[in-house]
Amino acid sequence: MQRREFIAGGIATLCLSRTAFAVAESMVSPRLQVAATSPWLANGIAVTPGGDLFLNFPRFRGHEKSPALARVTPSGPAPFPGNHWNEWKPGNEGLDSLVNVNACHNFGDGLLWVVDQGAPQGKSPSKGAAKLVAFDIATGKAVKVIRFDEKALPQGGAPNDLRIQDNLVYVTDSGLGGVIIHDLNTGETIRRLSGSALLRKPEGLAQKGYNGRILEDKAGKRPTVHSDVIEVSPDGQWFYYATPTGPLYRIPTASLKDNRLSDEALERHIEKVADIPSIGGSAIDAAGNIYLSNVEKRSVDLLQPDGTLKTLIQDERLITPDALVITDGWIYVPAPQIEHLADNNKGNDATHGPWSVYRFPYST
Repeated sequence: MQRREFIAGGIATLCLSRTAFAVAESMVSPRLQVAATSPWLANGIAVTPGGDLFLNFPRFRGHEKSPALARVTPSGPAPFPGNHWNEWKPGNEGLDSLVNVNACHNFGDGLLWVVDQGAPQGKSPSKGAAKLVAFDIATGKAVKVIRFDEKALPQGGAPNDLRIQDNLVYVTDSGLGGVIIHDLNTGETIRRLSGSALLRKPEGLAQKGYNGRILEDKAGKRPTVHSDVIEVSPDGQWFYYATPTGPLYRIPTASLKDNRLSDEALERHIEKVADIPSIGGSAIDAAGNIYLSNVEKRSVDLLQPDGTLKTLIQDERLITPDALVITDGWIYVPAPQIEHLADNNKGNDATHGPWSVYRFPYST
C-alpha cells in the first residue's frame, strides 16, 4: 500500500500601522482555505478517497482534556470511533483506549491508522499502551492492534509517525531515535538504527519557531525530538527521515530490511539529502517530490529530487504547520500552534482555539 498523500505617535504611527497591515495582508494567501476547525489542538489529519476528514489530538501538557481522535462532521469534530477507544482518563493504563495520538492516516484501504504513544506528554506509558491501531472507517471496529515489546520500543522510546509500503509498516521513534519495521504478513517486528547519532537531534542545532525563535521552556530547556519525519519513496526503494531540525536523510529500504547488517554497518548506507529548516511534517508525491512544513517561515516548501527547495505557499495562519496530506488535487496542512505551547514558549501557553486545518490546490 502506498500513501496517497501522497506594530510612537502621530503621523509616524499611521505610517507604521499601514506598513504592518500591508505586510500582514501580503502573508495571507487567497489560495489557502479552511478545511476543518476544532476546539482542540489537532496536529494530524487523514483524508479518505470519499472526502471524509479525521483529526487526531495529541495530549500535550495543558491539552489533556481533548478526545484522541475524531471524525469531522457538519457540526464539528465528533469522537471516533466513539466507544471505549475514546474514553481514556488519567489513571487508565490505556491498553484498549487511545491515550496520546500523534498521527492518523488513511492509505486508501478503508482503514484509519493511528499512532498512539500510550501516555500524555511527559509520562511513561504502561506496558503495551504504545501501539498502532487500524480502525475500519465504515464500522469503527479496531481490526488490527500492533503493540511494541521492550525490544522494539525500549523505555524512553516514543512512536511518532508511520508509513506503509506493501506489507511493511515503517515507524519512527522520536524518543530515542530509531526505526521500527512491522511485517503485516508475518507479524514480526524489528528495530533498526536504535539510538544512532544520525537518527538523533544534532547537538549543534536548535528547534526553531517563526522567524527563527529558539523553542525553550521557562527553565531554558530546549526540546529534544529525535527521528520524526518519515517518508517512503513511491517505488519503495528509499526510506526518508529527519528530526524537526533536519537534516533530511535517506537509506535504502533493502538495507533496513537486511538482518545481516548490524546497526553500525547500516549507518554507512545512510545518505544526507539536504539541510532543511525546522519542520513540522512532510509528504511525498508520485514523482518523488518531498513537501515540508516550514515552521520558521509559516510555509509549505517543495524539495525537488535535484535538491531545489522552493516555497509553495506562505501564510501567517500556518502557525507551526505540521503533518501534510496530498490527495485529490489538494495539500492539507494542520496549524497546531505547537511553537506556542508552554514547553516551547518560556512557560507561557499562548495557543488559542479554534485550531484549524487548511488546504490549498496542488499540482505537479
